[in-house]
Amino acid sequence: MKPDWSKIWEFIRNSFKATLRGEFLLRLRFDRWFIHIIYFFVLCALNIWMTLEIEQTMLNEEKNKARLEELKIYHAQKTCELVSLDRLSTVEDLLEKNGSALTVPEKPADKIK
Repeated sequence: MKPDWSKIWEFIRNSFKATLRGEFLLRLRFDRWFIHIIYFFVLCALNIWMTLEIEQTMLNEEKNKARLEELKIYHAQKTCELVSLDRLSTVEDLLEKNGSALTVPEKPADKIK
């Protein structure tokens, strides 16, 4: 009981030709399941697309978190500078350095009624 190699090769050759011509699924009687097969491939493509979109969104979120941390540090530095400029002596020194004639008021402001 040796296998008949010529029949095996003929079967493989016919299957390959049927696959190239698009008749392989018809020979296996999958034509009645064709819509389900198409639906399955559409679902797979949608799944891949949604996964890629989610990954892109997560990547953008990570970049935005890093940028937000940088901006928090920048904001803290500017707040510190603003607090140091709030002192009256610092403001007077800056005005003198820039050659301004403004000084500390000698009397309180007048109220207009």
